[in-house]
Amino acid sequence: MREVTGTAIYKAEYHENIRELTMNACEKHAALDAFIFRRNPKEAEIHKTFHEYGEDIKSLGTYILNSKFKGERIAVVGANSYEWFVSYNAILSTDSIGVPLDRMLPEDELIALLERSQAKLIFYQQKHHAMMVSVSAKQKEGTIKSCVEKFVCMYPDGLGKGESLEGDEFVDFYDLVNEGKALREKGDNSFMTTPIDADTPRIILFTSGTTSMSKGVLLTHRNICSNVYYIAQTLLVMPGDRAFSILPLHHTFENTCDFFILSAGGCLCLSDGLRYIVKNLKEWHPEVCISVPLLYENIYSKIEEGIKASGKEKLISVMVPVTKFLKRFGLDVRRAVFKEILDNLGGDMRMIVIGGAGIDKRYIDAFTNFGIDFFMGYGLTETSPVISTTNEVCNVHGSVGRPMVGITAAIDTDETSPNAIGEIITKSDCVMKGYFENEEATREAIDADGWFHTGDMGYIDKTGSIHITGRVKSMIVLTSGKKAFPEEIEALIAEIKGVTEVFVWGADNGRGAIDISAKLLIDRSAIGKELGLERDPEDSAVAEYLDNQMRTVNHKMPSYKIVHNYVYSETDMIKTTTLKIKRPKEQEAIESKIAAAGLSIRDVNGKNLDRI
Repeated sequence: MREVTGTAIYKAEYHENIRELTMNACEKHAALDAFIFRRNPKEAEIHKTFHEYGEDIKSLGTYILNSKFKGERIAVVGANSYEWFVSYNAILSTDSIGVPLDRMLPEDELIALLERSQAKLIFYQQKHHAMMVSVSAKQKEGTIKSCVEKFVCMYPDGLGKGESLEGDEFVDFYDLVNEGKALREKGDNSFMTTPIDADTPRIILFTSGTTSMSKGVLLTHRNICSNVYYIAQTLLVMPGDRAFSILPLHHTFENTCDFFILSAGGCLCLSDGLRYIVKNLKEWHPEVCISVPLLYENIYSKIEEGIKASGKEKLISVMVPVTKFLKRFGLDVRRAVFKEILDNLGGDMRMIVIGGAGIDKRYIDAFTNFGIDFFMGYGLTETSPVISTTNEVCNVHGSVGRPMVGITAAIDTDETSPNAIGEIITKSDCVMKGYFENEEATREAIDADGWFHTGDMGYIDKTGSIHITGRVKSMIVLTSGKKAFPEEIEALIAEIKGVTEVFVWGADNGRGAIDISAKLLIDRSAIGKELGLERDPEDSAVAEYLDNQMRTVNHKMPSYKIVHNYVYSETDMIKTTTLKIKRPKEQEAIESKIAAAGLSIRDVNGKNLDRI
């Protein structure tokens, strides 16, 4: 078993707990903006300095410490907002237990997690008000087992028509902040003096999935602070840098990376929503963005459309190799040459870090060619989350980089050959304490030697970089005994122009065997352009185009990995809030639709799934 660990690129400061990390940043960068956001896309933007941020956390934290909720489990739910950050920081900074919840959960699933966590207090965004009123009513009726005693609306001024904070259990976020502020003005300094146990779980973070199946990951202050420390020694964010925030805050990738950005004195620009991404980028001029591949695949598609519309495709194809050549001799003119393209990203974007899924090499190449550092990160909720990332020192295409300093990774396999594939395992201070009330799952994930088993298959190359080949759970085991990983096949199919997303699975062919099958999400207009048409193509033309492309893809793979059947669709895949495909649910939806029509996957091969 080959073990690798990373080395530091930059110097960084370690913090013992999240309160120390946050308060240090708020003191050091007091006059700088910590947040830029809007209450809604039509209103003026709001700026909050680090000083204001720190004062609000101290005041809310002082309220918590003087209330019955001190040390209790406290939930937070809602879209990314300034108040979300203040709430979560105040909870953790008082040594209470934070329970961040997915804002997209339907009411029954949110109730299930409130019941499981036994949260006594919940901070919620105004859009969740009707749901909270319903939860409160059901608690009073005794029809549910959740035990929330106080519901705190983060921004009551944004409540809808006819909505109000009725009942003693509903309160205004800023009333609590002001209550804590009054206590501080009277000399209460408990916020800064309350001891914090850095090694006892203080975060319960439920993984995506149905509430009955989701696991509650138990994280500590040391887990998060160690991960922030290791990231800070790997990637560079400077005081005053603006970072574009769009991933949901309950997700640990966004959450921990935002702690890192704020600790460095960076400013978080909170997106107005998916519809406003390009507008936000142009007005806020961010230098940094941490996101998922789908965001930048979509952004690049828009950039590509603009290039084609301007008739500059040939010019750019000539200038890319020229700028690459000049860079080899120390003259980097990429940002000057491609200024017009960079202006569509705000003009100042210098670093993009993506995680959560792989991305086609052409996107990495494109953004790199324009002068942006484009890095791939890898991690899991259970590892707080970042394990590895490519960086300016080591950026191997197709890999997710070397483990960060302080983190050890290895491949669990008995094979000794170079690039031997096995399960990726890791050890560090970032590994969770275990799963909430689930000792059996904890023992399965963390072995007796302290290795956390990621469930991802991969190998480590000669540079020490990790390459992911697929998930253990999504692996397709064929009747021949051979194994295929959907992610590898999906990456090849995704190269087809006009295919925006791919899902591959093993389908029962009705003859006691498994056939590799695929669903292709298409952009009909893009396919029409590839066919030289001035209008959207009919299904017959789309099918002929895809048949030809899929034959080409199959020729690139060993025979046991070829795709036997495919369908195409213009209906979005079933996804988590972090835009990952929910594989079991997507497969079930496809197969149920085909079965309901009395057909088999072979019957619908090459057909439009939406018309079945």
